[in-house]
Amino acid sequence: MVFVPPNDEIPRFNAYLLKPLSEVELKAFKRQFEIGTCAPFNTKLELVIKKAPEDYLNQPHSYIRIKENEAGRTDPFILIDERVVSDGAVWYVDRFADEDEVKEGMAQSTSVLWQILLKTDCLALTWVNYDIVNMTIQEDLGNCGVELPAPENFEQPEIWDIGMDMEKEMYEQDIWITAGPDEIEESTDRKLRDKFLPRPKRVARLKEGLAEEVGLINRWTIPSEAEPWEFPDGSTKEFPKGSVVLQLKYNPEFAWPAYKWPEESL
Repeated sequence: MVFVPPNDEIPRFNAYLLKPLSEVELKAFKRQFEIGTCAPFNTKLELVIKKAPEDYLNQPHSYIRIKENEAGRTDPFILIDERVVSDGAVWYVDRFADEDEVKEGMAQSTSVLWQILLKTDCLALTWVNYDIVNMTIQEDLGNCGVELPAPENFEQPEIWDIGMDMEKEMYEQDIWITAGPDEIEESTDRKLRDKFLPRPKRVARLKEGLAEEVGLINRWTIPSEAEPWEFPDGSTKEFPKGSVVLQLKYNPEFAWPAYKWPEESL
């Protein structure tokens, strides 16, 4: 059977409600986040939505960051206020500037809180870009009109929007699957091989119907030799001789089970 790697270790951030949302408003927020995080098939980030503690209300975001740090919760978190209704946007709150950032002219002091107001559907991909250092929050703030070095309590003139149609982006999600030799078809047709640079000796795809069964979009691609898959618990999955890894794409239109929010989330 085609092996699709499980997506088990998904990062999870707290999202604090600073403003009560109606059922309709909360549902709309969740839907936009689900689109951006590519749930349920390739979920990149999860949120635990909570009512903010009473002492977080009507306080500057820097106060909340300090309280979170004191509680040992040093990861980024999300703040949901009236902007989620008026602009479809939430606050991604990261950390305070460090001494190096002050020396490098990015912040005026270590009292500067790195945070950014962004469109809800851009949240997950923006975090991914920060995590792999493809982009930085300082670059994105600069693109939103924030002048560096940023002062304490800086204002953000524009909402961060990653500039992509996130619903279309759901169709561009790659997955590397493993298939046995009896589950693939190969070709040395030059027209197929010419689509790749450098030109491979052969291309492969799943046999008819197999990709559709597991929610994938089949296509010709470059096969690579399969290696044992190691699970988080240390166990491994071995594959038959001749098995290959193929880079395919998820099919968002597949009958995926509904996404389940974390149990402790609203």
